Amino acid sequence: MQYQFDDFKSCLNQPFTLELNGSEYRLILVSTDKLANSATVGDRDAFSIVFRGDSNLNLPQQIYRISHEQMGSMDIFIVPIGPDEEGMCYEAVFS
Repeated sequence: MQYQFDDFKSCLNQPFTLELNGSEYRLILVSTDKLANSATVGDRDAFSIVFRGDSNLNLPQQIYRISHEQMGSMDIFIVPIGPDEEGMCYEAVFS
């Protein structure tokens, strides 16, 4: 399935589950942004999303299986972008 900006925007501030080596970690979707000056690819505008996890969760950039109650499971390449006041943040870009 090809996810759209509005799919994620409707899930803002909701929990997602990241699966890694038999363990599950909770991430909160904290930001969705359309990317300015980006070409539309097919029927999708380029956009980015940011998840926040616990401050002690330090995931390297790679593809992870992430699931959401309404959206289901998906494989997403996330990149750590550093901590904020509430935890460690990770970004995924869709283009």
